[in-house]
Amino acid sequence: MKVSTEEFFMYLTIALIVLVPITARLYRYLTVKQMKRTLHEQFGKKELHEQVGSKKR
Repeated sequence: MKVSTEEFFMYLTIALIVLVPITARLYRYLTVKQMKRTLHEQFGKKELHEQVGSKKR
């Protein structure tokens, strides 16, 4: 089966229109999850210690 250049670029365009938004959403989902975990590790424990310290006073 031989694909002409026009068909090739047509299929390439369709694939990019479908794949790019899906890939962007997956990337955003994974990075947001990782960023939330990192922020929770860095700042979540500090807030907990600050709350405990303020209750002792």
